[in-house]
Amino acid sequence: MSLKKQRIFIIGLLLVTFFTRAQNSEKHPRLYAAENDRTQLLEKIETEAWAKASWNNLLTEIDAHVNRHVTDPEWIVSRLAMYWKDGERYTQCYIKKQDWDYGEGNAPLPTVRLPGMRRWNDYVNVPLEERFPYNETGDMLGISRSSADKTPVVIPYKETGHMVRQNNMEILKLAEKAAFAFYMTQEEKYAKFSSDIFWTWMLGTYYMQPPLDPKESAGGPGGFKPGGILGYYDYEVIHDDRQIPMAITYDFLYDYLNKHPHAHLKTLNKKPVDVAGTVFKRFIEIGLVRGGKKGNWNVNRYKNILGSMLVLESNSFYEDGKGREYYIPFYTEKSGDHYAGLPEIMANYNKTTGLWPESPGYASGMIPFVLDMGIKLYKSGVNTLGDNPIISKASLANLGWLDARGNLVVFGDMRGGPANMSAFESLLTYSTWEGDTETAKKMATVIRKNIASGQYDRTTSDWTGIVFNQPLPESGSDLPFNQTAYSPFHRHIIMKNGNDEENGLMFTLYGGRYQSHLAKNGLAMQFYGKGWVLSPDASAYESYWSPDAGYHRGITGSNTIVPGYNSGAITVNAMDPSVNTETSLYNSNVTSDRVSFSDVSAEEKRRLVAMIRTSETTGYYVDVFRSDQQDNDYIHHNLGNRVTVKNTSNVPLELQSVNDLGTTYDKNYSFFKNQKKIDFTENFNATWQINNVSPALHINMWMMGQKNRNVYVVDAPPTTLRSDITPGKVNKSPETTPTLIVRQNGINGKEHPFVSVFESYETGKKNIKSIEKIQTEENFVSIKVSSKNSTQIILNAIDDEEYQPIKQLKFQGILGITSEKNGELEYLYLGKGKLLKKGNFSIEAVDEAVSANLKFENGKYYYSADKPVIIKLKKRKAKEYPAGYHLEIK
Repeated sequence: MSLKKQRIFIIGLLLVTFFTRAQNSEKHPRLYAAENDRTQLLEKIETEAWAKASWNNLLTEIDAHVNRHVTDPEWIVSRLAMYWKDGERYTQCYIKKQDWDYGEGNAPLPTVRLPGMRRWNDYVNVPLEERFPYNETGDMLGISRSSADKTPVVIPYKETGHMVRQNNMEILKLAEKAAFAFYMTQEEKYAKFSSDIFWTWMLGTYYMQPPLDPKESAGGPGGFKPGGILGYYDYEVIHDDRQIPMAITYDFLYDYLNKHPHAHLKTLNKKPVDVAGTVFKRFIEIGLVRGGKKGNWNVNRYKNILGSMLVLESNSFYEDGKGREYYIPFYTEKSGDHYAGLPEIMANYNKTTGLWPESPGYASGMIPFVLDMGIKLYKSGVNTLGDNPIISKASLANLGWLDARGNLVVFGDMRGGPANMSAFESLLTYSTWEGDTETAKKMATVIRKNIASGQYDRTTSDWTGIVFNQPLPESGSDLPFNQTAYSPFHRHIIMKNGNDEENGLMFTLYGGRYQSHLAKNGLAMQFYGKGWVLSPDASAYESYWSPDAGYHRGITGSNTIVPGYNSGAITVNAMDPSVNTETSLYNSNVTSDRVSFSDVSAEEKRRLVAMIRTSETTGYYVDVFRSDQQDNDYIHHNLGNRVTVKNTSNVPLELQSVNDLGTTYDKNYSFFKNQKKIDFTENFNATWQINNVSPALHINMWMMGQKNRNVYVVDAPPTTLRSDITPGKVNKSPETTPTLIVRQNGINGKEHPFVSVFESYETGKKNIKSIEKIQTEENFVSIKVSSKNSTQIILNAIDDEEYQPIKQLKFQGILGITSEKNGELEYLYLGKGKLLKKGNFSIEAVDEAVSANLKFENGKYYYSADKPVIIKLKKRKAKEYPAGYHLEIK
């Protein structure tokens, strides 16, 4: 053999060796569990009640479909949303104005239908059994979410919105669950059901090219070119998530798919791994160049494509050298023009607060995604969690946004509802794998607390919970809480007094912010009772494109004053308990166990909200809202079946129906209906009643009278679409929300503020007996609240003057409260002030304004002060005391 022939032979042998090695793929499954994990998982199902219940739930859900499939294999497949009609099996779709325009091409097999439009609509799909099989038109049967009429109606394809997406995801998830059932049981009926769905989707996607957007309505040209927001199979790359169940299905069924390849693969002359690799790589490649680098879009993009990365083979398997280890660093290490990897993602978290810079609904969703991806990568030998302690901090920071019931506070773009426990489950899993018993116990405490409060049920874990969730180690079930949580970025303050559902008090006060999925709410307030937010922000819009989205997302859906301030920086004039925002999200000291307050300014508005506890089971809220303009509407939404308005003699006011609100400060005033009005300048009470629970829950609002005032009662839109964030589902769509609008015309709202007191109580348990105005001046107000337990005088000023509203009472500061019980001093509270004197008792600042409390308890006097203070007791000389908390005066 000549030297030339020898060289050709050696090169040929090397190429054969390379391609032979490249076509030998690695073992599957490996994304969630390997073959040798089955025994351990079966044991977990037998020994852990929650795992057994979850497994039984899964079988109950899929067995009817799987068993039908044995004799009727077309039933489930025919309900996928596809381009079924021969001649219209499009291979290329075109987008116009961010919606589907038309399709071209005709594939040899049906292709997967693109959602009809980017926008969502008001409709949900009818049950799977009622959907059109082999639907050639794309028109779908839908049921209105907002209407009381639940009769299905036909929705044209181009108006179906999310219905196509949800239809296919529902069916693909069934395939995913059946694939797991096959892995666990090795029963072929599960594999056959799952693989038939898989191949219909996989080949129907294989023949479809990414949509094109000639006018770039979605920010880019589409196809494979970078830029814009389009995904491979959705209008938004963050919703390009049908690849997730299909990557899982592929992984669990890998050996079965190779033993039972689809007949069409012979036509293509390809193996399952070739077709799957092509499709998953398209999702990955497009996912990495769309949606931008910032915010939740970036994280959601990775959440969608990570599974597609991890089920690929090694680099050497593919001719282009792009396999699993090629793509993984695009998440774990790299950043590019259109994507930001994990290091940049974690840099978004505030190092002090641990919070993500978006509204709670979006922020609380980011950490579970990061942790879930971290657990999957850990299974693949890549540990992204150990070197990122901010992940654990961020998970725990989200607890600060929870109310006593375990629901997230609602502000910005979100629905509320329970916190996502998957973050704590993932941290429990990781810490268990790493042998970190201390962290495991902390996570178990959080999980147990949410189980105990009814916000989390481990027995309804999906199959991924069976795989990853760990037995709970011994731990407590009560979480510590903080009296104050303040995030300057979110311009949001939470204050609590107690944290139990029955008796805890809580309010939120926040400013407005544009973008970051936050909202221009003005200085908005919400308060709580019986574990529920009773004066909530509205959040019942279907989507950002819904006609009423502006109402719910804007200032009209909040409790605030219009017109005027709705976005921009806020100034915290005073806060107690206070937060050192340079070091923490939470307060470190508590001045008073009875009083908490925040005083915040923004542009022409200034609002003080105080929370005053009168016993272990009772308390109320004081709201002093100033607005430096001549015309103001004070808007207050409250939960209730109805609202009644009475004068202080308990006589109902006779409001008259009117055609409109007279003045429209915002275009979304159009959503206020059934307006009733009265001109009324005296003090009044408005009472909302919630009859959906027993005993009935009442919320009373007392408001101090002012000149030039009109009182309106209106029907506002529903409060929520959810069933779990209002008592007895009250004011859930389509039920309207009884709302009060108090208007002042031609009278300055800074000099003549809106002063209110709110109390919630069950039938027969009202605690406040009377409320009265003591004195008001241009920069000062004082009221007296008499309860069954005690009597408080509440003083508020916005200047540095000394006021004496009645004899033997002097005050200089932002907030002053004197409380008497049985005719004797209970406490004096001074909130960022220089003087509070009542009779023979006084608190006085030594130099700077001080927040201080003097209380009489069990025959002894105690004080707290954040700065040195001079205290005068009855029959004692005034004496200076150092800063400190709950110190006895001897």
